[in-house]
Amino acid sequence: MEFKYVLGVDMSKDWFHICLMDRRFQIVLEREVVNRSDEIMDFISELLTLQGVTDIKSIFLCVEHTGLYINNLVRNWMLKGGQLAVIPASKISSALAGDLGWVEKTDLIDARRIAEYGIRFSDKLQCYTLRNKTLDLIQGLQRQRKRILDAINQLEVPVAESKIFASANIVEQLEKNQKNIIKSLRTALDKIEKMMVRVINEDPNLKRVYQLITSVPGVGPTTAFEIIIATEGFLKFTPDQAKKFARYAGVIPMKQRSGKSVRKRPKTTKRANSRIKPLLTMGARSLIKGQNAIGQYYRRKTEEGKPHFSVINAIRNKLILRIFAVVRNDTMYAADYIFVR
Repeated sequence: MEFKYVLGVDMSKDWFHICLMDRRFQIVLEREVVNRSDEIMDFISELLTLQGVTDIKSIFLCVEHTGLYINNLVRNWMLKGGQLAVIPASKISSALAGDLGWVEKTDLIDARRIAEYGIRFSDKLQCYTLRNKTLDLIQGLQRQRKRILDAINQLEVPVAESKIFASANIVEQLEKNQKNIIKSLRTALDKIEKMMVRVINEDPNLKRVYQLITSVPGVGPTTAFEIIIATEGFLKFTPDQAKKFARYAGVIPMKQRSGKSVRKRPKTTKRANSRIKPLLTMGARSLIKGQNAIGQYYRRKTEEGKPHFSVINAIRNKLILRIFAVVRNDTMYAADYIFVR
């Protein structure tokens, strides 16, 4: 990419630290900026007055991915016509620090490292584009749904465990205390789930993708929503990139070789999407006892001596391949054959 400077940004909720660095790794400007739209616009105006800065396109913004916190900066930067990349912190750390990580770490130093990353790996930077607003709403609803489920579990699980150790009177009182709260949470949960389906149905493209994905056995609404969010409606991961998505989801074991030493049983990466992988696991487990292709595959492999988790991982991969295939072919999944033993 052609630019004179990289603006590295270490983001937090209330403020962010910046480091403006030129292509020779010389620091031009460092400071802290309040994470508010008016303060950000003033800061951008300040940047454009610096000597050597011709316009905003001469600066490429690299910001660490911190979820919602980056929105004010991203929105205002793009409003001014600037280009940027949103980069996971793990990617920067892996590229510059390796497996050992950082010894010294502060917000200001992190901003410098982000700027350095942008210069060293400028050929690998991908320009960020604003997502479909429908996808943002679906993601917000999905995350809210998850928080409500967590709240319900936090209330129900301790009481259920107390049945083993506490007296019946205590358990009865605990259940009575939280009964109305849980009822309200479940009502809210039901409303959110219906709203998510309604939002999907209002977008013809996402509606079709949702129908295709959920036609695959083992893929329910929650898994479908997470895949639509992660693939950005199959724009971030196109329908012919199933293998790439499988790596992202952490279901493809990575080979490890060093000289004559080779890991006999490759492990999946710990940097996988922490939301999709468990959902695929639940989908796989829902199929393995059935008289279907997946169930037959599981029994055959385990009878051959394959470890349970190894076979489950293979099934997770198969689910991804099927999901991407139905979207690629724009065809509902054909029902599995019934296998009679």
